[in-house]
Amino acid sequence: MKNTENIYELLNYLSIDLEDYVKEELSDMEKQKLKRAFRRKKNRSNSKKHGTIAVALLLAVVIFAQTGWGKAVYAATESKLAEISYSISEALGIERNIAPYANVVNQVVESNGTAMKLTDVIIDKDELILSIITSINKPVQGINFDYDIFINGKKISNYSATGRSGPIDDSQTCFSSAYSVNIAGIDATGDVDIKVVLKNLTHYTSDAASEKVKGKWEFEFVADGSELMADTFALALDYGFHIGDGKYTLEEFRYNPVNQKIFGKVKDRSEHSYEIDLRGKNNLGNEVEFTLTSVSGEDLIFKYQNLQGDLSKEITSITLTPYAAKLPEKDGKTSDDWEQVGEAFTIHLDQ
Repeated sequence: MKNTENIYELLNYLSIDLEDYVKEELSDMEKQKLKRAFRRKKNRSNSKKHGTIAVALLLAVVIFAQTGWGKAVYAATESKLAEISYSISEALGIERNIAPYANVVNQVVESNGTAMKLTDVIIDKDELILSIITSINKPVQGINFDYDIFINGKKISNYSATGRSGPIDDSQTCFSSAYSVNIAGIDATGDVDIKVVLKNLTHYTSDAASEKVKGKWEFEFVADGSELMADTFALALDYGFHIGDGKYTLEEFRYNPVNQKIFGKVKDRSEHSYEIDLRGKNNLGNEVEFTLTSVSGEDLIFKYQNLQGDLSKEITSITLTPYAAKLPEKDGKTSDDWEQVGEAFTIHLDQ
């Protein structure tokens, strides 16, 4: 290994996960995990030579983790993310303060030169919201990653999710991501044990190319959504419209300081795919828009898009009209050919 004074460059020469070695002394469990990891990598011949190499690698990892260099690398990574102040409100594009409803996690995990910090989590009844900051060692245009989520020890599957991600500053090396995961049908009342495993990180470069980064960033914590649930209100709706032979029915408007959603059903849905918006104004004259963000079987969810700012606490009614645009069958790009597909309706919030 060549000499270097750049601790981030040093990471490129080491294939270890430093989050396992932040303590002065490794526990017996950690030592056993390391031994098992190296044992799996040994050749099945179990030659004396390979066994010696595995032991030497184990000792090297332990020594590095307990030296000044090992501590400095992890500390610098953690310090860099700690200096970044980016609230979950900013990550979600919400102007009002929603910190009282957030479960602060603030865990940092580093793998293969990339550090991720899970800052906050919000449980909104049937939705889990994650706020993540990612620090990488070179500028890129964007990032994306997959994730597995376990709730009370059970991995959730067949879930839908929406998200937003973008750079925090001009360096293009630090990104904020916010993901909203539909957890309908899962008991998320009271204290909930959650594990989030981020993986398959992708870098997108300026020439539209992409590259994969191997690694795993795992977080475990307990979260509670009871405070937000107490500030959640619901109104029954009875409104319908048609797109082709498909019948769309809106059944409930649910709102709280974090989310404003309209829930509905669809029957005899067309084989074609459509973008659907509910557009209008509130009683103060401000533009309001809800976009179809989730279709699961017959279930629909429209979410408020705060393009004009947060939905004001002062409003007493919202008048909306449904519009739809057919998506092309080949490339799936958004069409500009929007059509009104129903009459205007009003939601009265002062009931």
